[in-house]
Amino acid sequence: MADDVFAAFESAKGFMPADEGRALYEAAVEAATDLGLPLLEIGSYCGRSTLLLADAARRAGTVAVTVDHHRGSEEQQVGWEYHDKELADPEDPTRLDTLPFFRRTLAAAGLEEYVVAVVGRSPQAAATTYS
Repeated sequence: MADDVFAAFESAKGFMPADEGRALYEAAVEAATDLGLPLLEIGSYCGRSTLLLADAARRAGTVAVTVDHHRGSEEQQVGWEYHDKELADPEDPTRLDTLPFFRRTLAAAGLEEYVVAVVGRSPQAAATTYS
């Protein structure tokens, strides 16, 4: 993986450790290259792991599809251990909105064109069919 992508990964908000990130990247490159199919990420938070999938997709000539509602999980809500006030929705500070952070993370790394972001809950996204 390119040094600039790994540097972006390390500076992005998120919880994935570096060794897991490297393993994810290698698996993603192998899967995307061998199968020639898009990569899928369920839960992208602020885009830390998405950077790795996007770079793997770029290398393989495909895209990474992400699905996330961008409202955070239970432990990230107000009053919980991993709450980050910076992620508060400016219209409703009792709710999180990670989508702007996700978009900025990808843009700063120059990887937006390799990501298709589906904003919504995964059961609804899974129930959607495209023809």
